[in-house]
Amino acid sequence: MTNVDHSGDWGCLAKTYQRGEHNPAHSHDRGQLLFAEKGVMLVDSGEQQWIIPPQRALWLPAGEVHAFNLLSQTDLRTVYFSGSFVKAACDARVLEHIHVIEVTPFVCQVIGELFENRFNQETQKLMAQLLLRILNETEALPVDMPMPRDEKLHQIALDILMNNDWDASLSQIAARAAMSERTFTRFFTADTGYSFRTWKQRARVFASFDMLSDGIPVKQIAYQLGFSCPASFISSFRTITGRTPATFTMRVDDKLTDVPEGSLEALRDLADKERPL
Repeated sequence: MTNVDHSGDWGCLAKTYQRGEHNPAHSHDRGQLLFAEKGVMLVDSGEQQWIIPPQRALWLPAGEVHAFNLLSQTDLRTVYFSGSFVKAACDARVLEHIHVIEVTPFVCQVIGELFENRFNQETQKLMAQLLLRILNETEALPVDMPMPRDEKLHQIALDILMNNDWDASLSQIAARAAMSERTFTRFFTADTGYSFRTWKQRARVFASFDMLSDGIPVKQIAYQLGFSCPASFISSFRTITGRTPATFTMRVDDKLTDVPEGSLEALRDLADKERPL
């Protein structure tokens, strides 16, 4: 585990978790960005849940209670920011709320450099400020993964995700809850807002994130997750994520090919402000 704190303004934490580990509900007095360099996690804030793969990152404001389950071995990278540091960096209109962003090659590079300490403290500070500006100006992605709040139904849904139990029929799943299929379906839909069939489809797409990141072929993933054919998997993936599996899994650390407009200019502006007269 690596933990670096820069005078309380901002800090970094790197930690590796094993598949199946659970980090119980907690909060921090600073805002934080959760990013999995490798692996996939299910983050629960009480009101919403998200599946976070390496292609995405989750911003949590200070004081936000959250927990997470590790759906695979995960190399977690967390960057913390004090309230005063956030205010100094940007107007923080977006950073007042939880949201998920896509991790572009540029964002990945900035996060990575904050952990490397290859630059002096002032330059590191500029990169941390730039990261906050990017977060604040990036549109949130609608990629929540609703989990049942009922304890029994929640555990069943979590078991399906953790164990990739996609072949279990509705009757088998209902039996685990000691309910008829009809009753289970009614309770599940009322709890999550999705029918079990729709939820399972969404869950299978999210489960594919880690497999795609590991370079497993789309055809193999489709059949392993119980889709009738690769085309069905690709169609569902595009509907839920807005992208195809191929474009989704372009490694975020390959090239700096997706630099947000104005980001480099923002860094130069910050450098000018910090430079002594």
